[in-house]
Amino acid sequence: MKTASLNVLRTGALALTVLLAGSALASCSSGGSNAAGDKVIFALKEDPGCMDPQQVTLTTALNVSRQLTDSLLDQDPATGALKPWLAKTWEANNDLTQFTFTLRDGVTFSDETPLNADVVKANFDALFKLGAKASLASQLLAGYTGTDVVDPTTIKVNFSAPNAQFLQGTSTTTLSMLGNASTKATPEERCQSIVGSGPFTLDSYTQNDSVELSRRAGYNWGSELRKHTGEALVQNISFPIIAENSVRTGGLASGEFDVIQDVPYADEARFKTDEFHLYAAANPGIPNSLFVNTTKGVLGDAVVRQAMQIGVNRDEINTLTGSTSGKPPTSALTSTTNGYVSQADAMKYNPDAAKAMLESDGWAMGADGIYAKGGAKLSATVTAFYAQDVLEAAQIQLKKIGIDLKLKMVTAGDFFGAVASHDYELLGAGLTRTDPDVLRVALSKESSSAWGVMDNPELESMLEEQSRTGDAAARQVIVAKIQALVIKEAYIIPTLETVQLHGSTNKVSGIVFDSASRVNLYDMAIAK
Repeated sequence: MKTASLNVLRTGALALTVLLAGSALASCSSGGSNAAGDKVIFALKEDPGCMDPQQVTLTTALNVSRQLTDSLLDQDPATGALKPWLAKTWEANNDLTQFTFTLRDGVTFSDETPLNADVVKANFDALFKLGAKASLASQLLAGYTGTDVVDPTTIKVNFSAPNAQFLQGTSTTTLSMLGNASTKATPEERCQSIVGSGPFTLDSYTQNDSVELSRRAGYNWGSELRKHTGEALVQNISFPIIAENSVRTGGLASGEFDVIQDVPYADEARFKTDEFHLYAAANPGIPNSLFVNTTKGVLGDAVVRQAMQIGVNRDEINTLTGSTSGKPPTSALTSTTNGYVSQADAMKYNPDAAKAMLESDGWAMGADGIYAKGGAKLSATVTAFYAQDVLEAAQIQLKKIGIDLKLKMVTAGDFFGAVASHDYELLGAGLTRTDPDVLRVALSKESSSAWGVMDNPELESMLEEQSRTGDAAARQVIVAKIQALVIKEAYIIPTLETVQLHGSTNKVSGIVFDSASRVNLYDMAIAK
């Protein structure tokens, strides 16, 4: 199976809503770069927590580490087509158990060590050993048995079973390449500092304060999707960590910040003027949702879950808490994800039908407006670390149909601790991936980072089958059936399609999103 034919396997033919800067990059022709001293201040909404892209799942961390690292392949966010980056050619065998990459020449890491086949092998070997510490990356390497070094520029990556999502995975920040020094470091050391081959280098990371980057001298190996060649167009990027929304937006309005992450949706109209640019992209993957643990509390009752599925008014949630460029979710995959099939009819808001279902299941309305059965109230707790406004909207809606949804807001660390122990009834979050295999990552019993907990052999079989199916059309049939079953059984109760929404002054141009809605700042420029 050669490179050209692999396009039938590409994932993420995404219709991203990208409201990019209106002006073209006059300096983005071959080899250009801004004068020394140019600096962009890009305010982050939270502490990244870790600089290692292979370990993290937090969008903020991936946005920063994308600037420090490159990947074997790139993916066109408009078409889903895979493109060369650190690898100039690639191919897969017929059963998708072996992938061969030929590396481009002349690439070095920030410590001046070269990119070669041995380094790629060291990356995959070390990454696989990280296991649960690299929860997302380990799923992309499911079935990994090792990498063969054929010659200094050729490697063969081997799997014990077909791995249909691996090629797309090599285009992600998660599987970006690190220098040998980083592959040999401890996970804790890697979180503080990494050696990458990207267009910027890490000067410092001060937790809960800032991340400071400098332009990499001599960089000249961006992917063909970029708008210029040579070094990055700005010399420095400062990422101050500004958790308070009003401080970020106020800083953008005053010019203190050049760019800010996560413009609150409520402030979107404020920055739709000629003085600013907005950048918006809907996350692919699983939308913000309630992920169900069927072994806890009342959620083992399918009728309860199904009543919740049609008791959530997604149109209202999108209006109250979403971006004006977003739309309500209509499946267990977002509408920008390859393989998406609408389940809108099964998810249609119908509070009267929801209450009728519960009453037929033996639940009786109490004086407090909450159903009860056998002396127990119809109550469930959702654990989350962000999007509280989305959960509060769902909480109000579910109370109208007699369900008491309690909110447990925790830190990101405690959230992922709950994931590991399955000590929760519901999780409130979304999971970003451009491949429909994200459903296996989130729901399979074999997944080390599963968020949904259920015992459904039919679902488990389909999740495994799609991950091993190389034929795009055949795989799509399976993925469609998975979405229908997941929505019908209400293992995932979608609430909102998240839109990444950033803002800049009109002096900034060239900010783009990759296929996973992470920002790439290589082409970013700032006018004097």
